[in-house]
This record gives sequence, structure tokens and C-alpha cells, in this order.
Amino acid sequence: MLITEDRGNYWVLNWIDKFMEGHKGFICGGCFKNIFNKEKVKDLDIFFESASDWEDAVSYFDSMTPGYELEDKRAEEYLFLYENENVKAYKHKRTGVTLELCNKIFGTAKEIISQFDFTITKFAYYKAEIEDETGAEIEKFDDSYMDEVKPETHIEYRVIYDEKFFEHLHMKRLVIDDKTPYPMSTFERMLRYVKYGYFPCKETKMKIIKALRELDEKQIEVSESLYDGMD
Repeated sequence: MLITEDRGNYWVLNWIDKFMEGHKGFICGGCFKNIFNKEKVKDLDIFFESASDWEDAVSYFDSMTPGYELEDKRAEEYLFLYENENVKAYKHKRTGVTLELCNKIFGTAKEIISQFDFTITKFAYYKAEIEDETGAEIEKFDDSYMDEVKPETHIEYRVIYDEKFFEHLHMKRLVIDDKTPYPMSTFERMLRYVKYGYFPCKETKMKIIKALRELDEKQIEVSESLYDGMD
């Protein structure tokens, strides 16, 4: 189960607001483990609802790197780092934080984190369009309200996370709460998390073992490549 809240109780996230400016993306994944543990954050994964939103974000961050002549004094605030089939990455010069603009999968914040494996990665920080009269969040892909006069709206920052996120983070427990679409990658990520002091529960180990046993050689190759870059 996923829980959605406004950011009122999450002041610890305020410093990443600046990385949400200028585009429609939202931040998901393992960085929140570091933030809530008061650990150094090296990179932020930014996801998007559509390819066009990703392209707009790339244009925005490109314009903030050296070589672009803009009146805006922030034109050299970022450095381009690298690009591959999954992401395009920039480094914020002042903080040293790397932003990875992810184009491997698209969807809402809810849809994206639902595809992540461990509960301690299922956290997202996003901007919601809110209808002023009702306070309800407007779904981007729900066009029914466009048949009438569009209500006055404003943007709010919100969080969405797995109901066990904080419990498992505190316990340093690795838990898969549902299916395992890419078990080989999940297994390798589990080994990496163990190095950081996070250990899988018995049920999670059994799920991964079962999923691995069901893979043939071709599926193993696909599993190793598909999940990489998602969180």
C-alpha cells in the first residue's frame, strides 16, 4: 500500500526543491534512504510522466551548462556529465550533486515506484496540480475535467511512499512487497545493499531464490539489463 501526504512534515526535503525547478519531473528512489538517514546524497534520480517532459527537462538543464548564452546568471550552474540509453546526467556545481534524468520508463510517481523492488526505495517527491475549491489532486491523464471550464489550480509538493518505508528503513531490512520483475538485478542489488548494512528478510530471500530458479539463460540476460537505471 502506498501513502500520499503533503510535504508539511518533511522539511528535511526542502533542500532538493531547487532541483525540481524548471521541469515537470519528480525525484524517486534510493536517495531518500540517504536523506532520512542524514547521509551524504551523491545523486538524485529524476523521472517523468512522458518522453516530452523528459525532453523539456533536458533542454532546461542544457541551458544551465557552460556554452549557452543566456541573460540568466545561472546559465553555468550545472555541468553535463554523461549520457546513455537510460539517463542523461548533470552535476550541480555548487553542491556536487548529480542529477540523472531517467528516460528508461515513464509514468506517474505512483506508477514508477510501484515498479521498484525493495520497500526502502519506494519513495517519491513530486509536484501535484491541486484544484483550489476542493483541494483534490488533478490527474494529468484524466482529461474529463477539460470538457468544462478548468478550475483554478495551484502546485503543491507532495510525497508518496510505501507504508512500510520508514519501518524497514529504521530496521535496515530489505523487503520485496510484491512481484520481482527483474530477479537477477534485484539479487545483485541485494548484495550491494548488504554492504551498506541492509539485510533481506526470510520471505524476501525465498522470493528471490524462487524467481531466479524460474529464469532461463535468455531471461537472465534480460533481467540483468532491464532494471538497471530504474532507481
